[in-house]
Order: sequence, then structure tokens, then C-alpha cells
Amino acid sequence: MAMLSNLDNFFYPQSVAVVGATEDPSKSGHQILRNLLDFNFSGEIYPVNPKRENILGLKAYKDLTSIPHSVELVVITIPSDEVPKVMRQAADRGDVRAAVIIASGFAETKIPERVLLQQETVTIAKEAGIRIIGPNCVGVINTANGLNTTFAANIKRIPGNISFLSQSGAMGASILAFSQGQPIPMGFNKWAHVGNQADVNVLEVLKYYAQDKGTKVIAMYIEGIENGREFLKVVKEIIPEKSVVILKVGRSEVGSSAAASHTGSIVGSDQVYSAAFDQVGIIRVETLEDLLDTTKALAMQPLPKGNRIAVLTEAGGPGIAAVDELGLHSYIEMPDFTQITKERLKAILPPMALVDHARGYVDMSAAAMEHHHAEALQIILDDVNVDGVILVTVLPGFLNPQILAEKLLATLKEKPDKPVVMCILAGDWVQEACSLLEENSIPTFMTPERAARSIARLVQRTIYLNRANDTDTIQPTSITCTEHAIISKALAEKRHLLEPEAIKLITTYGLPTVPSAFTKTTEEAKHAASSIGYPVVLKVVSPDILHKTDAGAVRLNICNDKELEQAYNEILANSKRYNSQARIEGILVCKQATPGIETIIGGKVDPQFGPVIMFGLGGIFVEIFKDVVFRVAPITLNEARTMIKSIKGYPLLVGARGKMSVSIEALAGAIVKVSQLMLDNPEIQEVDLNPVNAYEQSIIVLDARIILDVA
Repeated sequence: MAMLSNLDNFFYPQSVAVVGATEDPSKSGHQILRNLLDFNFSGEIYPVNPKRENILGLKAYKDLTSIPHSVELVVITIPSDEVPKVMRQAADRGDVRAAVIIASGFAETKIPERVLLQQETVTIAKEAGIRIIGPNCVGVINTANGLNTTFAANIKRIPGNISFLSQSGAMGASILAFSQGQPIPMGFNKWAHVGNQADVNVLEVLKYYAQDKGTKVIAMYIEGIENGREFLKVVKEIIPEKSVVILKVGRSEVGSSAAASHTGSIVGSDQVYSAAFDQVGIIRVETLEDLLDTTKALAMQPLPKGNRIAVLTEAGGPGIAAVDELGLHSYIEMPDFTQITKERLKAILPPMALVDHARGYVDMSAAAMEHHHAEALQIILDDVNVDGVILVTVLPGFLNPQILAEKLLATLKEKPDKPVVMCILAGDWVQEACSLLEENSIPTFMTPERAARSIARLVQRTIYLNRANDTDTIQPTSITCTEHAIISKALAEKRHLLEPEAIKLITTYGLPTVPSAFTKTTEEAKHAASSIGYPVVLKVVSPDILHKTDAGAVRLNICNDKELEQAYNEILANSKRYNSQARIEGILVCKQATPGIETIIGGKVDPQFGPVIMFGLGGIFVEIFKDVVFRVAPITLNEARTMIKSIKGYPLLVGARGKMSVSIEALAGAIVKVSQLMLDNPEIQEVDLNPVNAYEQSIIVLDARIILDVA
């Protein structure tokens, strides 16, 4: 039987059998049955328990075989050893299309016989055309039809436009619990925990949510992705229509210290995740509360047209805290209020109010009444230079929270096309006001920082959507058989490319290099220097010495034959001292380049995402300062430009403090070419072009290192 192309049988079944249903409240089988009843599941429910005739008012059956009605979805909560037997019963019935296996004790234990037990279960299911979510999972929820196969307690059925997906049962359940703890419980559409992903995995659920018309925001907790490139492809198709918010753990993981190049030593897997997420428009959050805050803001509010966010406050300290948080997001700007806005605010606010003393910031003062809040908010929203507003207030005893909420809602009744988020402090005193606001789709937050962070996420999505139509690219250059032969020869000899080979390869892709010549004797080197023209640089060529500077195997600014001969001999001696077993192929003679701004362009194959490209400030200190950014190949010119602008040292590239500005276009073009080089040649594991000197009109590669997969 062909496998289903979607997951409707999990989320929209006409009937559900709960194997392991029980009257015992301490058992998951009881809570699952209770949740189905409390959610008013629209289909039929069949408890399965050989020891009971009725459970929670429903007729119980001794096994799946004895149910005389159609069964579409089976939820299994019994011990793992009994699961294959139940799956055989489901297969024999012929009508079961999906199974949610709550039971644990399978491959997650890493015990060989438990791994085999999972394989046996999946084999039975596949042969019968039954899809599996789990095992070792919490279940799935669909508020649209009242389906709740989880054992999470005290979850209210409140429909909404957010769909959740988790790789962790505990984190998934925590998301449910925290979502219920908002001023009003957050509504959501669907929720799923994939467990061991023995069959249905994160990517498949993500694709399903992408096609779901009731889902506006997809919120995920993940620990890792097996097929990163496919994941990014799916997300890129989703993002124009739906927001994707991800809490990904593992931020402290570092790259391998054994990497051979600068690029390899800098790239860490979490950096790649962050770069990949940003590249396709995923909003990455850092905490569970950030996940819920962001999804709430996205679900309730329109996106801003731009990045200019104003802060309106009644209390100086909390208002400044909101501004401070905005300042941590480099893409946010405080707006310049128009003169009309300033005059209108001064006319209606108390005399001691501070209007635009700091750009985009209004402190109404503690004398502000309920009507001041509402009128000032309206005035700021009317300003053409404002794209969104944060309202922060600490209500004194003489202000009525309920009246404040009502006046604010009256102001916002026309549903402005600018987002508004609020922080009304604090506790039970303002709870009813916050609930009233959230019932009307105005998100409230417990701290100024959380409010500011949430609206910053809205700006982040706007920025991505504005660049989403980027199709600007460079046509790839096909490499010749000669260059393919260079790689093949090195692989046959189980070595990486020598620098002369690397130079020949990158020049084929249009990357400019200094004139150079590979020599084996001092006489050859003198002849090469004479042809190239002094001054020159000498570098050892050895498959066993990758970091030539560390070995003392580079000499710069050689101006005549005598200096060349001395440098030549010193390099050979230093190389042998550095590695007595090193194979010395010869010396590379290169034209001494004029000074420029040193950058690095690199690439590395990531296990999840494939070729990843790096750009940053280069030179010998690149691993210390690590002022670098990453993107997953392929990279367009606009993406390359974004990479360049993202480094801290960008001001140096555009002429900080009167210095020369360099060609951003030449650098961007080089980044795209390295991206194509990596994609065209899967044998390449790492590319390290460092330094790449940048000039006003051009760039030039001074050193090229290419690491092959020789394992």
C-alpha cells in the first residue's frame, strides 16, 4: 500500500482507538482519554483495555480486533514490548491509517534489542501502510476538531493560528503549559511532538504545517536537523506566507579544533545554524519565553512597514529599559518625530512630560492619566516616521487599569497597520487590563525588555520579506577538464591541493591572483622573480605544511637576487625544523602586492547544510578576532553584500576615519564565485583564501588553500 502524502490521518481522523485506556488517573492512558473527551473530539473514541467494559463512560474493547467499527488512528500507551502485537492487530484490520506511539523504551535507550524492537514496529507499519508518530512521544493536538492525543493536563481548547512542533516532549509540554499562563491562554491550531522520528520526522510535519490554511505562525523547538539543505528549501517556500520561529539549543557548541584551515577552525555548527536560519528568514529565539512572546506578537499584530520603533512610557526607568533592549538589535532605529507630532504631544501631555528629548522616546511622566496614554499613542501612530510603538506604563493607584485598557482599545479600534505592543506593570493589579487587551489582539508582556524584543522580531521578519525576492546572482563558470584533473591527481595521491594547484583552480572561476611561478631551485626562483618583477614574496609549497607563516616558511618584500637566495634557503631550513618529515615540493614566487585591506573568504562542508561560505576581516589574526559571517551556498550577490555589511569591521571597508573605501562589489563577486566553486566540486572540504586584499576598484587573492576529502 502506498504511503500517504500528508498527515491528515493524524490530525483529522474520524475515529481514534486508545490502547491502554484506563480509569487510573496516574496513567497516561487515562489522561489521553480524558483530553479527547474534554476537547469534545468530533470523531468516535474507542478505549482499549482487556480488563474493563467501560472507561469514563465509554464502551471499552479488549483489543483492536474486537472493535466492530472503523478505526483510523490508534494511540498506543502500553509497555513497549507489547507494541508490535498491537501493530499487527492494526495491520490485520486494514482500516488503520496512523498510529501515535506514546510508549517509550525503544531506540532512544540505545540498547540494541530496544533498537530492534523499534525497527520491528516500523516494519509492520510500513508493510500495512500505517504511518507512525513516535515512539516515545507526547502526541498530537488539533484544536479545530478537538483532537488531543497527549497526556498533558489542564490544556484548554482555544483555537488560534499558531502551530507548534517539538523534538522534545518535555519542552513541547512546557510550551503548552506556558502558553496557558498568558493573560489569556494563547490559542493555537496544531501541536506535535515527533518523539524518536522512527517514521514521521520534523521535516514532514513542517511541510504539513506549511500547507495548513489555519496556520499563520509555525513555532518549533529543535535540537538538530539531519537534512539541513532540504529543511532550508522547505522553509524558504514557507516563509513568504508563514512566519517560522525556532528555539534551537546547542549555542555553546564549538567547531572542531582539529580543522586544517582558518575557515575550518572558526566555523562552529551553531554558527552555521544561525547563519542558515537568517538566510531563509527563520526567526531564531534564545529562550522559551522568547519563543512564546515572538509567536504571540506575530499572531496578533501586523508587520511594521519599516524598522523605526517609538517608545511611549509613563515611567522613565522601564521606558529606558525598552529603549536599551531595542538598541541591542542593530537593525532597529528610533524614529525622528515630525514637528507636528512633537507639538501635538506637548499640547496634550502634562507640562513635565519629556517629548523627544531622546530620539523616538516620549516620557509622559507619572502625572499622565488614562486619556493621556490613549491620546499620545494615537498621535505617535499618526506620525509617518513611525513604524511601530511600544507602550510601557507603571500604573499608580490613582489610575484605573480597566479604564486605561478601554481607552487604549478605543484608540486602536480602527486596527492600525502599525504594530503596537504593551507592557503594563505589574501583577494582579493590572491582570484584567492585560486580559482585555489580549482578547482584542493587543499583546502584553511582563517586562519592557520582552515587549521590545517581541516587536524587534516583527521588524526582523519585515526585513527578510523585503529581501526575499532576491534573484541577483553570477552565472557559474564551468571548469575545464584540466582543472578536474588537478583534483583527481591530488585525490589519487591522498593529499590536499598544493598552492600552485589551488591558484590555478580559483583563477578558472575568475578570482584574481598575483602573478606567480612554482620553482624548485634558487636559479629558477631568480628567473621567475626577474620575469614577475621585484619585489616578490617566497612561500614554501608542501602538502605537509598548511600554515606557512607558523612554520616561518614565508618571506615578504624581497627586492633583489641576493635577498631571494637568502630567503629561499631560510624557508627550506625553517620548514624542516617545523616538520622534519615534511615533503618540500618547491618554492612559490609571487609578486609582492600593494597594501590593501586584508579580508578572508572561505568555505567548509557542514554535515547538515553542505557547503557553507565565510567572509570577514583576514590576515594572521582572523582566528583571534573572528570578525566573520556565514551563509549556506548557493549565495547570490545581494546575500554576499549582506554578509559584507554584517561584519563589525565593515566601516573599515567603506572608508572609516578618512581611509580608502574598497570595492564592495568585487568582494561580493568573489564570495559568490567561492560559493560556486564549492558547489561544483563536492570533493572540496575547505577553501581558505586569506588574505584577500581589497582595493578601491578590485580585489586580489594573496594566499589560497584548498582541503580535499582524502579520507
